[in-house]
Amino acid sequence: MKKKLAVLLGVLVLSSVSFAAPKTAPARGAAIENSLSNLENQLDRLQQLEEAKYKEQEALAQNAAQKLESYSQMRAKIDERIAQIEAVTDSSIFSKEFKTKVSEYKALRNQLDKEIARQQQIIDNFEISKSLR
Repeated sequence: MKKKLAVLLGVLVLSSVSFAAPKTAPARGAAIENSLSNLENQLDRLQQLEEAKYKEQEALAQNAAQKLESYSQMRAKIDERIAQIEAVTDSSIFSKEFKTKVSEYKALRNQLDKEIARQQQIIDNFEISKSLR
């Protein structure tokens, strides 16, 4: 009786394994197709993110170019004021005050130079990004 039961269980296990085997092949194929589809979707999302980042950097670079133009005009005006003040400093009764103003204008020019360099860096970074595309 135990032999018959063992044989029946063996046949049952073998038949279930043999019937299950063909079903795994299409399941693996479907899994591969799903994996490929997922990878394609991820690649599309990455490309969309890259395009969005590129457009963001392009907008930042355009904004930086506008600021750079404005800052260049401001710097020219500051340089002009420094030259005007320095021209009258020695002949003025308020030479000490004029010298103070010159140093204030020079400090402002230094701040402006730093900001000009920062904006130029934004533009340069975009140009590098653009050349790599």
